[in-house]
Amino acid sequence: MCLIIGGLVYVLAPIFLCVSVGLASRVKVATAEVRRAHVFGLVVLAMLGVLGSLVVGTDFSEWWRFVGQWALLICWVLLAATLMIIYRRLKAEATHPPTYRSPWG
Repeated sequence: MCLIIGGLVYVLAPIFLCVSVGLASRVKVATAEVRRAHVFGLVVLAMLGVLGSLVVGTDFSEWWRFVGQWALLICWVLLAATLMIIYRRLKAEATHPPTYRSPWG
């Protein structure tokens, strides 16, 4: 839910991206992979924040807009990546039903 809200409102996107990193450990399936993806997204945002401070200038609102727009994009990418990671793990761990052998041959 945090990634969806962060993907819709760029002003709140960096905050919700940080919250989603904390909530990534509550995932029951593929916890390590999901957490790794979220931390990677946060590191990318931090690097873009430093780059933005060098490029945008001294105005905080312009810097926050720059970081917020990148965080919005990262939220959507992380949402898709999280769903894909969990789907692949669930598909790999799915138990196949036992085959039925007919007593008639």
